[in-house]
Amino acid sequence: MKSAITFLILGSVFSLFAQSDVFETDGKGNREIEKRSRILSYPKIVDTIKQSPISTRPLMDLKASVKVTTDTIQAAEIETEQLLNKFYPAYLKLGMGSALNPLGELYINSTRSRNNYFGLHIKHNSFFGDIKNREKQLLAPATFDKTSFLGTFQSTQSKYTFLSQINYLNHGFHYYGLVNPSANKDSIAQRYQSFDATLGLDLHRGDTAVFNVRTTAKFRFTGTAKPYIDSLADWKSRERGFSLNSMGYYRTAQHEFFGLLGLRYNGYSYGILDSMIAPSDSGLISKNTIFDINPGIKSIFNSKKLSINAGFLVSIDNGPATKAYFFPAVSLQYALIKNVLVPYLSLKGQVKQNNLFALYNSNPFILTNLILQNEVNPYDIQLGIRGKIGSSINAGLGANFIKINTRAFFITDTLLSTGNRFNLVYDSLNQTTLEASMSFNYRKKMLVSFLARYHSYEMLHEAKAWNLPQMEFQLSASYNLYNKLLFKVDFYAALNRFAQVYANGTGVQTLNNQYFINLGPIIDGNLSMEYRYNNRFSGFLQVNNVAAQRYLQFYNYPVIPIQVLAGITCKF
Repeated sequence: MKSAITFLILGSVFSLFAQSDVFETDGKGNREIEKRSRILSYPKIVDTIKQSPISTRPLMDLKASVKVTTDTIQAAEIETEQLLNKFYPAYLKLGMGSALNPLGELYINSTRSRNNYFGLHIKHNSFFGDIKNREKQLLAPATFDKTSFLGTFQSTQSKYTFLSQINYLNHGFHYYGLVNPSANKDSIAQRYQSFDATLGLDLHRGDTAVFNVRTTAKFRFTGTAKPYIDSLADWKSRERGFSLNSMGYYRTAQHEFFGLLGLRYNGYSYGILDSMIAPSDSGLISKNTIFDINPGIKSIFNSKKLSINAGFLVSIDNGPATKAYFFPAVSLQYALIKNVLVPYLSLKGQVKQNNLFALYNSNPFILTNLILQNEVNPYDIQLGIRGKIGSSINAGLGANFIKINTRAFFITDTLLSTGNRFNLVYDSLNQTTLEASMSFNYRKKMLVSFLARYHSYEMLHEAKAWNLPQMEFQLSASYNLYNKLLFKVDFYAALNRFAQVYANGTGVQTLNNQYFINLGPIIDGNLSMEYRYNNRFSGFLQVNNVAAQRYLQFYNYPVIPIQVLAGITCKF
């Protein structure tokens, strides 16, 4: 192979040297050049991630005409409330009645405070007119004046709450229940003055698993006016009483254990002891002390649907003869159907301490020399059911069975007066009461409530339960128009009331050798309207006893037939 390559190289060299130095030629030729083509592609980046193709939907580009129709709907109502209303420290109410009946009220209160509160309430009401009976006969002078004063201070701290109250009452009036317009005003005048003071201390160191104590002390003084004859200045009534209650309680998640210790005292005196100014009018002194012990437990079961309060009350009455009384103190209620129906039952009893001030509040025309006895209530059974229909209607049915020994009743006095004052008679009473109630509340604008009661009385000695009604009806309605005009209607009716008399006559009935008359029904309706100029100033108009009924409040004591009262109120 090396020899072949050598010969090839040598041959090529010899042929080059053997050719001529110049070579010329002349001729014609046609050469075709290939056409150029343009590259249409552009530089691009080749991505390894493949993109999804974009789908085209040509039918979506078509525009169809759409017709829209609207219908009317009820406009939405939004009730707005100011979260924090401005408080004014004072409120004043002034009015005048049609029969010279001035009225005035003043409230002074502290404004918002996290811990402390104080308030003052002063009220005055007086009457300078005349009153007639059903036969249009003019009665004895019936003017009166009544002024009250209430002061309150309360301090709420993290560990305790302190409360103090002072209440003063000054009430002057006349025993006008006799047909004698020229009667001596001083001889039938009376005035009650009462002073009350309350102190309370609640130690609340915690809500659960802590022992707390709540203590309340009350003191009361009541005095009457001296007789209009100066020599009998000492023959008036005075009463001093106080009460002290202390309750300790301990709460857990489901139970509350409590125990109450109480002390009640009432001291009453009239005139001069061991003296007398008339055969049936002698000096009196009465002192009474009652000790109370009330332990118990409150429990909640079944997701707070069942509530039970079980305990008992022991009262030791240290009167003329010391007696001890034992009373049950049990109550329970159960919420059915999501709190729509709530049946309830309670059984309790008590010893009620009668005093001059409580009897005066029930009937101011009583004598001031009274024999006071405590009322013993062996049992008081209440049962019924409360229901709710929707968000606007509440209704209830109930029954009450009660027994009271030495129940006080008012009877007309004929020994120390001319039939225009009342004495007391005590008797045993068995009372059954059936009750039905219903209320309707419409958007906080209109409120209507109705109550009906039927009473059945069974007496031991007396022929009737004097002055107590057999049937009662009460209707109340109010309407708020744009928060500018406020209307209110009240109606009350009481039927079958009886009073004891001592002689036969027109309309007099007899039972168990006792004479009595029907006092007639009480039919009383009141209308009132208030116009609020703004949230600070308003005017009011009130019409009392619209039907102009001269019904008897007590025997020989008719009320004012009709009265129109108008006035203004303001906050400042």
